[in-house]
Amino acid sequence: MEIFTLFKKPVNLLAVCLSLSLYSCVDNEEETYASNYSTSPDIEVSEMGKWLSGTRNASDADSNMPVLHFKNERVYHQTIGKLNEMSIEERNAYFKELGFDGAYTLWNQADEELDQIFDNADTLQLERLIGEYKIKYERLFSFNTIDKYDVTPYFSFTDNDLSLVGNIKGYVVIGYELKTPQSNIPTYDIIEAPIATRAPISGTNKSNFVGFKKASLTITNENYKSTMTIGRMVNGKSLAVLFNTKKKAALYMKRVKSDYTMSIALHSAKVYRIGWIKVVCPYGMEIFILDANIETIGNTFDADVDNFKCSVGPKIGRKLFHNIQVI
Repeated sequence: MEIFTLFKKPVNLLAVCLSLSLYSCVDNEEETYASNYSTSPDIEVSEMGKWLSGTRNASDADSNMPVLHFKNERVYHQTIGKLNEMSIEERNAYFKELGFDGAYTLWNQADEELDQIFDNADTLQLERLIGEYKIKYERLFSFNTIDKYDVTPYFSFTDNDLSLVGNIKGYVVIGYELKTPQSNIPTYDIIEAPIATRAPISGTNKSNFVGFKKASLTITNENYKSTMTIGRMVNGKSLAVLFNTKKKAALYMKRVKSDYTMSIALHSAKVYRIGWIKVVCPYGMEIFILDANIETIGNTFDADVDNFKCSVGPKIGRKLFHNIQVI
């Protein structure tokens, strides 16, 4: 018999044993790897209660509140980079698959609900619904205490990245450390808190834009008003353009995220012409940093703005600005 003959030979017997042993080891290693990957993924949805011990800055967070746990800083920054490159639909699908209702998802839900309220033509019903809306979301968001007619839901913190991947209070966990927002104040308390981009790089400069006087252009699409303002960045000498869109309903308004495009040319006594510069400010971004600075253009200049568009409607704006003063 072949099997009997095989086992009569010591060398062959040893080879069979070693093969079986190695096969068993490989199986165990694969099982261990699969187990480690499933229990310790690069990103997982955790709970604040696991990370609150000894943390004073997170006293406003419920222990059952979900929080994203990133394996390390590299994974954290890679994820933000990927999310910034996604379309709105892709981003929504990503968080849905992850099973995480954080700042981004909850804000979008609240904003969609407010949009529906703003479409109400009955003023009395509008006021009632807005009052109920603010009561419903007062524990999740902050509302403007300076302008009572601005009913935009604002985060209770100011941090670009954490408004994307943080929970509703702006927290994430990186490694074994709870990361808190840069600033625990609502965004409306800052004079300007836009997100910056240089076609289409997202910057970290917030509340760092100064608009020039008489350097704004507004287009109206039904009850939407979109405005572009020429100005400069405080940290550095770059010229920039700030965009914003507001939706009106009776006396009330809300800020609206949108896409913007336009072209701009600059002229001054110091430099004959800079342009045309194509400006593309994607959804969620509010500042486009121009490839031009104050040292080049001087303290007084003209600007020619053409084909200013916003994704909320078809209207186009154009204007020639004379003698803009740098401040």
